[in-house]
Amino acid sequence: MAEDENLLEALPVQPQETIHLRGGLVMKFRTPVSSILLMALFIGCAGREPTPGVTDTEILIGNIQDLSGPMKELGMALPHGANLYFNYINDKGGIHGRQIRMTMEDHQYNPQKAVAAAKKLIEQDQVFCLYQVIGTSPCEAIRSLLEENEIPLIAPATQSGTMSDRSRTGWKYIFHTDTGYDKQANILVDYAYEQNAEAKVAVLYQDDDYGANVLKGIAEAEARHGVTVQKEAFQRGATDFAGQVMNLNKGGATHVIIGGVVREPIIAMKTAAAMGYAPQFLGISPTMDHRVALGSGEAGEGFIAANFAQLYNSDVEGAKLYRKLFAASGTDPKVMGMYNFYGFMTAMVLVEGLERAGKRLTRDGLIKAMEGIKDFDGKGVFPGISYGPNDRAGTDAVVLVINEGGKQRIISDWIE
Repeated sequence: MAEDENLLEALPVQPQETIHLRGGLVMKFRTPVSSILLMALFIGCAGREPTPGVTDTEILIGNIQDLSGPMKELGMALPHGANLYFNYINDKGGIHGRQIRMTMEDHQYNPQKAVAAAKKLIEQDQVFCLYQVIGTSPCEAIRSLLEENEIPLIAPATQSGTMSDRSRTGWKYIFHTDTGYDKQANILVDYAYEQNAEAKVAVLYQDDDYGANVLKGIAEAEARHGVTVQKEAFQRGATDFAGQVMNLNKGGATHVIIGGVVREPIIAMKTAAAMGYAPQFLGISPTMDHRVALGSGEAGEGFIAANFAQLYNSDVEGAKLYRKLFAASGTDPKVMGMYNFYGFMTAMVLVEGLERAGKRLTRDGLIKAMEGIKDFDGKGVFPGISYGPNDRAGTDAVVLVINEGGKQRIISDWIE
């Protein structure tokens, strides 16, 4: 305000004008011109509310992970990868002079605890936005909070196609970075029939919101191919797949799509190998982690999974930057991999939105800035992330990745 006061003092002195405001407040002005200027400044300053989580030096973002539940390893890997990129940006001066700081809560992969965690971050910690909340069911559970508080959720850590569903509560505030499970399931069924026209396709899926979105894609593929896909469910956190694998074997499934994360495909494929059952196993993107290749051994040889981005060990610029920053961090090399890289590359999407939102940062400004992102490839990592006023999907493409000798190799171009 000091510069504005100096400006007003430089105006010509005129007879005073007196204006009576509500509450008995009296303001005296020297000229009609100064009256207008002072009134505009008064109203503007009085009506301007500070943006939660934003100061002159900092942007506070909130993350909700599984830090002590069935996916706790992933819950540690994702934010570590994100902070690699945030620290890189902060060391270069931050976003329009502000440093990014991420605070985190634990939901133990429990939707009810996700709601409590989101409330704390929004109401108590006053974060600017939410980022990378892990799990389909937890993300679905906090939709109403997003809408009530008009707070964006950038890059939810789930590939469920429901994240970009405009018929659902809070859709406006969610910006998805990943190809949906439903689209992936469609692509994998198509691939199975391309490889074998007489294939008998089955799906082994997690019985929750994740699995429901996989089944949506399966149903679409069934209608398109005029077939019935065998379906076997398992509960979140399951460690015994003997019954499901036995049913798959009895059903004669030649191609089995696994809608799990890391532990489930390893156990399922080892169980099948022990039974002498060897279908072609295929996986939805959460199974596309190098630990699946390492942990499944010979049982996982030839396992093919979809992925919505390049591999962390690829030659694209974004992957090279990731490996460089990871090495400089001194972190245990065992942490390096798909999920750590996932945190890193989605952080690039959030930073792009923050940069575009400009110096005067608001939540609505971030939403509009995100809607303006077109074909963002994250230094070659993504096939091209795009949004719009009515588009929150990010991308619809995947590549297929095969396990060979405990290592992974991309075997396709981008497929939609």
